[in-house]
Amino acid sequence: GNFFLDKFMEYSSWQRQNYRTQQKVDNGAINEPMAVLSSCLTWLVDRPAPPRRSIASHYVELTKAVAHQMTDLVLSNDGMYEDSCVVMAAAPKHEQNDASSSTSALPLQTTSNDKTHNLTTVALGTDDSVALSSKGHISGDVSSLKRRSIVLQPIRSILLLSSTVLLLPIRLVRLAFTVLGRKQHAILPGDVSKDDHSLFQQIQTNCEKSSWNKTNNILLLTDSPIADLSTALILQVTNNYRAQSVNGRNALRNPFRVELASLNDTRWGKDVATRQSDSSLLPLSSTVGDSQAMSLSINFESLFEAFGRICHTELGALTLYTMLLSSPIFAESVAARSDLDLVIIPLLRSLYFSSVMKHDKLLQKKGAGGQKTPFQLLSQTDKPYRSQSQLYVILILLLIFSQDPSFGRDSFRRVSIPAVQWYKERQIKAISLGSMILVVLLRVITFNLNMLHDEFLLSNCIAVLLNLSPHIVQLHKYVATRITFVTISCFKRYLVLLAENGGIPEEEGDLSSPLGMHGEACRTFLQLIKHSVRPRCVEDNLHLVYALLVEQRDIQKICQHASMKQGDLAPIIDLIQRANNIIEQHGTGRSAAKAMQTLKLHSSELKSDTGDNRGRTSSADSVTSEATDLGNLTFTYEEEADPEVFFVPYLWDVIVGALTTSTLEWSREKILVFPLNEDTENLPRDNGTNNAVEKTEFDNTPDVV
Repeated sequence: GNFFLDKFMEYSSWQRQNYRTQQKVDNGAINEPMAVLSSCLTWLVDRPAPPRRSIASHYVELTKAVAHQMTDLVLSNDGMYEDSCVVMAAAPKHEQNDASSSTSALPLQTTSNDKTHNLTTVALGTDDSVALSSKGHISGDVSSLKRRSIVLQPIRSILLLSSTVLLLPIRLVRLAFTVLGRKQHAILPGDVSKDDHSLFQQIQTNCEKSSWNKTNNILLLTDSPIADLSTALILQVTNNYRAQSVNGRNALRNPFRVELASLNDTRWGKDVATRQSDSSLLPLSSTVGDSQAMSLSINFESLFEAFGRICHTELGALTLYTMLLSSPIFAESVAARSDLDLVIIPLLRSLYFSSVMKHDKLLQKKGAGGQKTPFQLLSQTDKPYRSQSQLYVILILLLIFSQDPSFGRDSFRRVSIPAVQWYKERQIKAISLGSMILVVLLRVITFNLNMLHDEFLLSNCIAVLLNLSPHIVQLHKYVATRITFVTISCFKRYLVLLAENGGIPEEEGDLSSPLGMHGEACRTFLQLIKHSVRPRCVEDNLHLVYALLVEQRDIQKICQHASMKQGDLAPIIDLIQRANNIIEQHGTGRSAAKAMQTLKLHSSELKSDTGDNRGRTSSADSVTSEATDLGNLTFTYEEEADPEVFFVPYLWDVIVGALTTSTLEWSREKILVFPLNEDTENLPRDNGTNNAVEKTEFDNTPDVV
């Protein structure tokens, strides 16, 4: 089954070795692995558009037309879709973020020469315009249909448009019908002709025969198909053939990873020393590959900016992970940057929209059993993400970044975000990158505890939180409120689970049960609070002090509970008592603003009289030096011995379900490399029933645990 892959890697290794030995005597020798990677990385950075009037350009325009016409999904303020079923391969550039000023790549024009029927035309970049609809295709007036119900019109339009250039994108039509059409819950609006009804029945029958629903498919909007395909090729050649042995014999070193290990920055010339400093982002146990007179090189600045545009996608996040682990020089250059928010914010955005909880209005009221069930269970077609593996990769990237102490310091003190346009619960302005990471991780943990119960997801979230905890200063007031609220809500749920377990606490370190997961989450939140209000940081985190003061009854109850006694939590209780005394002695009013003003004026009294009162100021240096006194809080990422077990199936899942869904036909029932959906759901039929699920609502109230 791996015959082609074995031969490909063997030839690549032989060709690279031959290049090294022949280069001195033959200037025309070519290092093919280096040439392949160089071309792919260049396309990844430049993202060249397909030639005008080419087949690739045709498909690019068609997918954009489908997304524009077939959905009522609106672009958010950052210029991207919020729903996981439509993904932009690259974020729009800053000057194009204004959705009101941007124009569709496939501009629609409406002519009204015929008073009985509106004609929609589409500009193809040629001198002619093609009519997308004509009389008889849809019964009735198209303009009278609601926008969200216009599903039939674009399908017919796409077929007509494709026929004009001798192309018939059946796969794209099927994708629009099954993915986008199902989300709009209106496949056959109004009265349709027999031909149109027959068309839909044929598409539906074809979907069932091809096992279309066995993979999680999305519509990928791309401006550069060659850039996306080259990214997938990089991942294929670098994530296969990595095992140390194959069938009991020593395996060849992956020649493509060897080339990436010596990747250099073109800005500093070709003679960059392949070294690793102690402050490297990801210290590797293995040494850098063999030095060569000529090695693979690319502009690291351009490469980093390219990742800022694509890392919100699954391909982009996987490629960033691969580059950080296989290229130590690139990883070191990333660690030295002061603008990591360019890649962190897109990762947080993907996590945010992948952790949407469904609020069912009907279930929020007490049912017949008298129990309140505020959330729906996640079905296969109701997930807010395409693949759960995407969440794993994003959290691993955050863990890699957070294990560098300089990242924690800079994220709270130096990197400030003016506004977060995609955050729905609150209008957040002037927030530090560290505070933004905390609030999104709190949301992911909440989502996991309620919907997924994923042990790996929780452990990685906890690791990132604890890595950042020694550096938390200048905490945003909304984030301070969220930490307190989520801690209390999680503990209340923990008490319920504990009672259901007969009062028997979970075993230490057990994350296999909801009881153990809630207990571990509570203890992590308490440690986070404790580190944030220690003497040298308390003056910089007064919003958290006030939030603890407001919820002091519940917080004290949590700290005194027997299951939460791991770690000395007395400083939290003492701090609440000192804050109470300050408000009672110096407070002039009971409003939040006056209470905060009182705490600011007497913040020096919040420090404990014992322990760390050494007369030093709460500077960045003192906070950093104190991190060593908190114990070993650094969790580092270490790749498994056989990473192909996870990455190869996931990569093929991305290729089949996202990258090539509308362009390549796969025999889905024969796929063995990654798991398929067991339950093939029936496609929507014109039977007068409404099987729609409740739409996602972004509640302005705090998330419920």
